[in-house]
Amino acid sequence: MFLKGGDFCLMEQVDIQWFPGHMTRTRRKIQESLKMVDAVVEIVDARIPLSSRNPEMDTLTAGKPRMVILNKADLADEAATKRWMAYFRSQGVATLAVDCKSGRGCNQFHNALRELLSDLEEKWESTGAHRAIRAMIVGIPNVGKSSFINRVASGKRTRAEDRPGVT
Repeated sequence: MFLKGGDFCLMEQVDIQWFPGHMTRTRRKIQESLKMVDAVVEIVDARIPLSSRNPEMDTLTAGKPRMVILNKADLADEAATKRWMAYFRSQGVATLAVDCKSGRGCNQFHNALRELLSDLEEKWESTGAHRAIRAMIVGIPNVGKSSFINRVASGKRTRAEDRPGVT
């Protein structure tokens, strides 16, 4: 806010809350649910992997095994996708390139997730615990979360639309 008077201009600091309420609720739900999942799977657009990520996801999910799914790989440059996969792996994050519309690469997800959690599965086996792996699927709107879930779950489990907030 500016207050003008004579030859001076007094500027008062105003804190503006720009973070939309639905994003705050989602962040809170992610934080609450993290203790119930074994891994976090983030879906990004293979054409713009960094731009299609929530910048808070790394700190929000720190401490959990993570995988980045580069969706729409059929629309991205193959060499660039390979470089992005190498980049994410160098950050300690498992990666997989897929095309949810055709299903290409989606059949590799279960094995990639089991490989990511192999230490945890060994721990379960040594204690005699047998349970399903629980993964949280996250991503900004329109990267293909619903399409990925439907492909991997072999059927229509979630509604997939080309508008934010459906999943």
